[in-house]
Amino acid sequence: MTTVEPPGANEPLDELDLRLLAGVRELWEDADPMPGTLVDQIRFAIQLADVDLEVMRIREEEGLVGARSAAEQGRLITFDSESLTIMVNVSPEPAGTIRLDGWLTPPDEHPIEVRTSGGPLTTTSDPEGRFAVCGVPHGMVQVVVRTVGRARTVSTPAIEL
Repeated sequence: MTTVEPPGANEPLDELDLRLLAGVRELWEDADPMPGTLVDQIRFAIQLADVDLEVMRIREEEGLVGARSAAEQGRLITFDSESLTIMVNVSPEPAGTIRLDGWLTPPDEHPIEVRTSGGPLTTTSDPEGRFAVCGVPHGMVQVVVRTVGRARTVSTPAIEL
């Protein structure tokens, strides 16, 4: 297969090239602007000190339907990895914060860290794998499970709550 380069492909960029590139950039900034929180989300995600980290995937997310009012309803999020599943119920608290009720599978006692933009909140799951964290501020949140007896720490992706 022969590749044919267009005329001038090996020449340095000139003023016309720079104006065309600026126009393409402006076109994309108007058509598909960068989300305002993208830089903060990236910084939040890379702040974890652990290099050997198993990151989970969101399996499913659903709003809970029930007899409670819409303001009191929560949502249920399930995260999966090769070694662990976390199901988290997210429910609003009267103070404007969030309560997380979680269940680990397989169940066991593990230190749990809920990373927030306001700092980490910690607890430990019980022998049945249950845990709860109150007073979680709205914003970027990540659940980190420092599994006891296993080599790797497991983390959910950072999500906006």
